[in-house]
Amino acid sequence: MKWIIAVSICLAIFCSGCMEQKESSTQSGSNAAEKSAEKITVTITSPKAGEILQGNKDVSFDAVASAGKAPLSYRWSSSIDGELSTSRKFMQNPSRLSKGGHVIILKVTDATGSSAQGSVLIEVM
Repeated sequence: MKWIIAVSICLAIFCSGCMEQKESSTQSGSNAAEKSAEKITVTITSPKAGEILQGNKDVSFDAVASAGKAPLSYRWSSSIDGELSTSRKFMQNPSRLSKGGHVIILKVTDATGSSAQGSVLIEVM
């Protein structure tokens, strides 16, 4: 039962990010072109979606954020363990994470308050 609830929450979070992306891409006109040039994009480069983390060897959490007005702030979180870091990249030992399916979310906010997020689903053994 716990697993079903966790998977449901993960899917809801993941789908909400997908819907947000679709809505903002439907803008039209020159104003949309200006906003898309400034729009923050977030790509989590590590860990990869579907990756299985296990053992005591640290794993790199890293991402690329582009656009937005500097400085950018970062907030990494897990659907199970909550906030993980406020750095652009960090190392995490899998043994310090709860076992199960995690949606890892990185929210990036720029100096104007605009934000975007990226997410990946991983499994911790």
